[in-house]
Amino acid sequence: MPTVGEIDKVLSLAAPKELSESWDNDGVMFCSHANATVNKALVALDATDAAVSFAADNGFDCIVTHHPFIFSPLSRINSDVYGIFKILMDAGISVLSYHTRMASAVGGVNDCLAEILNLNNIAAFGGESGNIGRVGELSEQMSPEEFANFLKEKLHCGNIRAAYFDDENKKIKRVAAVGGAGKSFLYEAFCAGADAFVTSEAAHNTFYDAKKLGMCVYDCGHYYTENQICRRFEQILKDNFGDSLEVYSFDTGSPYINI
Repeated sequence: MPTVGEIDKVLSLAAPKELSESWDNDGVMFCSHANATVNKALVALDATDAAVSFAADNGFDCIVTHHPFIFSPLSRINSDVYGIFKILMDAGISVLSYHTRMASAVGGVNDCLAEILNLNNIAAFGGESGNIGRVGELSEQMSPEEFANFLKEKLHCGNIRAAYFDDENKKIKRVAAVGGAGKSFLYEAFCAGADAFVTSEAAHNTFYDAKKLGMCVYDCGHYYTENQICRRFEQILKDNFGDSLEVYSFDTGSPYINI
């Protein structure tokens, strides 16, 4: 059986720490000892209460997430924080998170997103590493409406917020993508030559700015643009540890519904 330290080493080779944005917090989030052995690892987008409870109830020793289990400094331990920490401690579960480094990494969040969107001639752009986003070309040009339907089909998202070209005859060929809250990369997507930008959590002004730049922007939801990374985590662990580690993916689902 691998140790927590060995799992972190493997995932850090796939997504090196130097790719993390300076404001980020990731890596080994919660662990009694790096030499603690891991028999069962649970992969999830977030270490939600449901994911932690599932791990504790089913004998998992480790949870691997994309979003950081601890992001901001803790100023106090209240009942909510204490409760989840106590479950983890009582069950001997470690938590490891790989956030912006896994967005920039080869084969990471945005390579997975570009693959789902069937982009060709893919290149990296944006962020402190210059690698956080991906930009590539569609096999065939699409109208803004056609591309919106394409996104719904590929990402299984029931609702998209979008801004279209003012020119009704303009088509989309080159697409930039940043999974998660990528609104700050709009101008870098424009400089990368994108006709359309796929991301989530776009602000009110993001849509205005996109129209001024002559771009389309599509807000497909945080969960829907990033959850595919769980399959990548699962594959990395299975490829490296084989039968010595049982790996299971937990689907946290989107925290909101479309009505």
